[in-house]
Amino acid sequence: MSSRRSPRMAFILPLAAFLVFAGFAAAALFATLRGERDIAQLPSAMLGKSAPVTQLADLQSPAATVSVAQFAGAPLLVNFYASWCAPCRAEAPALALLAKDITILGIAYKDNPADTARFLDDYGNPFIATGIDRDGTTGISWGLYGVPETYLLDSEGIIRLRHAGPIDRRVLNEIIMPAIGEMSAIGEMSAIGGKPAIGGKPAIGGKPAIGGKPAIGGKPAIGGRK
Repeated sequence: MSSRRSPRMAFILPLAAFLVFAGFAAAALFATLRGERDIAQLPSAMLGKSAPVTQLADLQSPAATVSVAQFAGAPLLVNFYASWCAPCRAEAPALALLAKDITILGIAYKDNPADTARFLDDYGNPFIATGIDRDGTTGISWGLYGVPETYLLDSEGIIRLRHAGPIDRRVLNEIIMPAIGEMSAIGEMSAIGGKPAIGGKPAIGGKPAIGGKPAIGGKPAIGGRK
């Protein structure tokens, strides 16, 4: 009898182990897509390093190219997104707010350019330009986990922050804006003649995102509370 059970157990045990692993992986994925995972749980070897050399076909002018290097000299957000990415649609309002005060370069990841263009028509275009990463090679060079994913570069092109998952109000106020404000403060202290060294202006909207004051556009930081 034991000989008849062995083949069955040999099948059931690996299957059970796989299902447990898949369950944890799915939970982690959904938490990331909701922006609930701490970015420290998704370490990036790129932090503190120069952004990868990135030169891609421009969505608006396919014959031309767009590169990260052309925006050197001021802070830059690099946002990987795709038209087939549901969380990318959810973060559109936050990116629209950020675009008022910091340049955002979009990179369309493994997407059809026509679909990308329709996505921007439907959900708004917060990007100064969008590069087309059709085969995902650029995403690999950045260490991309998935989309959406956002990188904050300082004025020298050094990656200072990486956020995996959509940017919502909480992520914007608690993670992105404080990082931008810190870079701006450092730039102002190191400026010559008292002029700001980063982007020629202080943090977003000139207002801090924490400490009970409004974050963007005078709106409360989280859930209508200051």
